[in-house]
Amino acid sequence: MMKTVFEYTRENILVIPQALYAMKDVSVVMQGANSVMFLKHLEHDLVDVEFYTNYPCFVYIESGCEVLTNAQNEVIELQAGSAIFLPQGATLHSDYVKQTQSLRACLVFFDQQVITEYLSKTGIRGAANTNSGDFYVIHDRQADFQSFMASLKTDITEPGYFNVKLQELLHLIAWKGDAQRFHALLLSKGAQTPKRNLRRLLEAHDILHLSVRDLALLSGRSLSSFQRDFKASYQTTPQKWLQEKRLAHAHRLLDGGDCSVTEAAAAVGYENISHFIRAFRLKYGQTPKQLKTKQLKMAK
Repeated sequence: MMKTVFEYTRENILVIPQALYAMKDVSVVMQGANSVMFLKHLEHDLVDVEFYTNYPCFVYIESGCEVLTNAQNEVIELQAGSAIFLPQGATLHSDYVKQTQSLRACLVFFDQQVITEYLSKTGIRGAANTNSGDFYVIHDRQADFQSFMASLKTDITEPGYFNVKLQELLHLIAWKGDAQRFHALLLSKGAQTPKRNLRRLLEAHDILHLSVRDLALLSGRSLSSFQRDFKASYQTTPQKWLQEKRLAHAHRLLDGGDCSVTEAAAAVGYENISHFIRAFRLKYGQTPKQLKTKQLKMAK
């Protein structure tokens, strides 16, 4: 059974364009080889959708407003008429909250053959600039992208026609903005394990049973890179942060229910009960048992 974007992304990272074919609120407009154009039409709020671009992607917002957040927690708001180019290998979060209009967005994905043909005609050579980033917003004050979308003849099914229009679109993107940066993004290749947004990842998932090494792997980083990025974001080490989270959750379990000390320790990932008791006492100035005893006396 086909799912909506919301239904799919509750438990999955949306790998695009592949996953879009199975979405009820996304339709194919044109296609040729591995290049494809989709129309996304969302009628209801859809927030915290994490997605990974498996192909370079151009997005044009026809109506509504979509907010994108990258792995570095940088945010860009795309209003109607806005356009953005995303390189291969970008991991971002999308948020859409309906205000007055539903979200209608056109997404165009370019396969390597189309990009190679374009770059050969422009004479671009060499490796990509690794600092080119993953946000490339194109300002379209003269509505050139809107005119391009209107010029498409979707009833023409010959692959050659779609290829010509893709080449035209790539030239238009370069002409409208910073061509050098755009070409660097076209040449860039994403990492096999993309970096994910730390705050979104750690606040949306049950991570109390995971080790710091597990969290690094989940975030798409080496252990050293994870520790560095974590400290820059949270101003503490992941070890201290994880312990604080575990102890705070254990305190809630012990303070508000029938959970035993052993059950609370297990629930927050402590395999050694003695380690749990010692850490809890250092944090709260009392042992878990003393907290339980105090709660029982107050309940009488």
